[in-house]
Amino acid sequence: MDILGKLVFYIVWISFCSIVLSVVSCSEKPKSGLGFTITDPDLTIELVAEAPEIQTPIGMAIDETDALYVLESHTHTPPKEYKGPKFDRIKKSIDQNGDGIPERWTVFADSIEDGMNLAYSAEYGLYLTTKNGVYRFIDEDGDGIAENRTAIVHMTEPENVYDHAGILGIAFGKDNWLYVSRGNSGGKLWRIIGSDKSQIEGFGDGGNVFRCKVNGSQIEEVATGFWNPFDLKFDTQGRLFATDNDPDSRGPNRLLEIVPGGDYGYKSVYGGSGIHPFSSWNGELPGTLPFSAPLGEAPCALIPGMQTHFGEDYASQLLVNVWEENNIVRVPLESKGSSVTGKPEVWIQGDTSFHPVALAANNKGDLYITDWVLREYPNHGQGRLWRVRSRKKELVRKSTLPKIDRFGKDNREIDELKDDLIGVDGFDKAIIRYHLAKKAGLSDVHTLVRHSDSQIRLEGLLLAFDIKGLLDVSDVIALVKDKNEDVQRTALMYIAEKGMVPMKPHLNEALKSNSISVGNFEAFLATIRHLQPDFRQGMAKRSGKSGRIPRELPKSFVADILRSPEITEEVKAMSLPYLEDYRANEDLIKTLLGKAKNPNFQIALIKATQSVPGVDYGEELKDIAFDPSFKESPRAMALQALSYGNRTLGQDVILLLKGGNELLQYIAVKYICGYPLEDPFRIQAKEWIDNHLDKMSPTALSVWERCTKEQGGLLEKEQYTSMVGNGNPELGRLVFENRTGLCTTCHSVNGWGGSFGPELSKIGHSKTRLQLVTAILDPSSEISPEWQGWYVVDANGTRHTGRQIDVHLNYTELMNTQGEYDSFKNPSSYGVMEVSLMPEGLYNTMTPLEFNDLIAYLSDLK
Repeated sequence: MDILGKLVFYIVWISFCSIVLSVVSCSEKPKSGLGFTITDPDLTIELVAEAPEIQTPIGMAIDETDALYVLESHTHTPPKEYKGPKFDRIKKSIDQNGDGIPERWTVFADSIEDGMNLAYSAEYGLYLTTKNGVYRFIDEDGDGIAENRTAIVHMTEPENVYDHAGILGIAFGKDNWLYVSRGNSGGKLWRIIGSDKSQIEGFGDGGNVFRCKVNGSQIEEVATGFWNPFDLKFDTQGRLFATDNDPDSRGPNRLLEIVPGGDYGYKSVYGGSGIHPFSSWNGELPGTLPFSAPLGEAPCALIPGMQTHFGEDYASQLLVNVWEENNIVRVPLESKGSSVTGKPEVWIQGDTSFHPVALAANNKGDLYITDWVLREYPNHGQGRLWRVRSRKKELVRKSTLPKIDRFGKDNREIDELKDDLIGVDGFDKAIIRYHLAKKAGLSDVHTLVRHSDSQIRLEGLLLAFDIKGLLDVSDVIALVKDKNEDVQRTALMYIAEKGMVPMKPHLNEALKSNSISVGNFEAFLATIRHLQPDFRQGMAKRSGKSGRIPRELPKSFVADILRSPEITEEVKAMSLPYLEDYRANEDLIKTLLGKAKNPNFQIALIKATQSVPGVDYGEELKDIAFDPSFKESPRAMALQALSYGNRTLGQDVILLLKGGNELLQYIAVKYICGYPLEDPFRIQAKEWIDNHLDKMSPTALSVWERCTKEQGGLLEKEQYTSMVGNGNPELGRLVFENRTGLCTTCHSVNGWGGSFGPELSKIGHSKTRLQLVTAILDPSSEISPEWQGWYVVDANGTRHTGRQIDVHLNYTELMNTQGEYDSFKNPSSYGVMEVSLMPEGLYNTMTPLEFNDLIAYLSDLK
């Protein structure tokens, strides 16, 4: 082959290789930076542009001519040696042949700082959000460069805020309204001003969604309670959706339907963890709204499937980028009340160099994706732009979801709105309260909070938060003592938020009269904290150190409750988990152990002894365990506590074994099984048991047979499920509390236990018996995204697991079972666990009958 022939061959070969690398189908294995798995076989993904043409791209929009506008980020904490442009800029594509692959790019707008997102309207032009403003760009002469740049909204406070705590998403609604999202400001005062000087502000709340006219006027808040609502989009049916990143120790991330008046639960005044009795994440608190779907770590953009030409399957679906997990998920939505719900499915999975940010579709229904590439927040100069196309090119014509107008004008009168509060779901109630707050007065609220129906009282109380003026103290006193737990909790939140210091003596009276429910005791303590001078002063000044305001109880507040002769032991029992310092109060615990009469208080005190390692409570526990005047439950709990270290009880335990009480006999057998086979005490116990099998309770006998190897070894799961029936909840509590089962390491009930796993105080209300059985026998069969596990392989190759992950440039933090973060420098890898954090095989730490009793106990927690 001559030189010219070789040259032609190499040119053709290089061109062919470029095509292969730029078009990746679902059948190909991942390659560095170009590897994808696509669940839809009719789709292909191809590389449209990459650095240096496109660098660190985030926001994106497409106009009516299919021109692409891509926001390049160059001011997001760039390193000192960064060689990129000094400012963010918007690039516009030039696609002369109309194939969707630009031949070149022009700089449409420059000199931008802290750019976040883009939105385009054929009527109004291109809009940009930066962390502290909203801007409108117009290309007046059609030369591809914006000559007209107008600031329409400006966030004046705080002066400096992290990018994701400022203004974020943007979407066009009906009737010339522009919808904008703002991240939480970390507990700092925030203020946003529109073009007509209208303004909104807040302090200590979460992020919000607000709206204004397309010229920036008539600014007003729409919804609140967000952490980091990065993107906003309307679907074709009229619903507004947002992606929201999660607080540090709370998951999952959220796909939310936004409605006027919606409160989505997060408040920055309580810190970044998201864990506080006045915060919620999935509608746990009265008046807050749940998410439509759980999302993986760091979701960015979303887009309705109706905007693509991928086929009818996408009609009622949303596509969402999940930055941290290198994928895009599809969320099939179905109606749930007046809202929607869905379960995400991985749609496109990339390799570790795929970090999708923005999504936009052109008129042909092709989907474009901006890609940050590297897992580094500081600007790095890398970047890619992808296009997803369908071989079928099917129009998506009809959604299965109903059309809805959440944001239109509401002409209902006050009485109509009040009547409509009955029989609708939380989303509709939030909208009604939103409109009532604009029309109703305090007298209207009074009629609601005094109603005989607790649900109407609750709605009136929720409305009172947004009405000028305070409820009458007499009404608030009655609401605090309300038998409905939701009403009582909301009344406590009302007192706290409104700073009703005169309610202090009435709160103390409610405590003395045992009017505060166990489930609301933590909320009661939070209310007391809110009424302290330091907190009230911080709220009045609207400032605190590093955005935080002290939220401390009065010194020795819980200890004083325990000492007070005016407070019942039932109240003392629910206060004990919150004792300020167990070790400093060890003498108080010993004193109370000797005097307590209430069985629940006795059990609480026994649990408290386990919170003070190294302190000997043996004598006090023996006094309970072997005194027939005490109830069986605290006696059994005391003996279980003794069994962890005390092996000198001998004949006293034999007497409990012979007594025939089911609880005491069971725990006596557990104690005896801790002795070696050849120990004289165990031999004596074995002799009695062998001669009195007919006097042994079934669960105690099953434990004895197992520990004597008569039925040793691991059992099949079917042997556990076949035993589930009418178990003994009191026995089940002993199984749950036993250290060998590890239940209390991760789970808590009424303030006792760990926080690594779900709180179980009301698990019997939300889970069926079958669901409880499955959760223990097959913990990986269904993993709630809120409790998704992560792994980190450190620099030495050791694997660690935890509940939450925070990845930095040179190190990774992983939350351990104590709720604390462990740091790993230069980890070799990290990712999502495919199995549950709850270990497999925990059921084998118990017999099938113990398992049956445990299920009975959990089922009774309501």
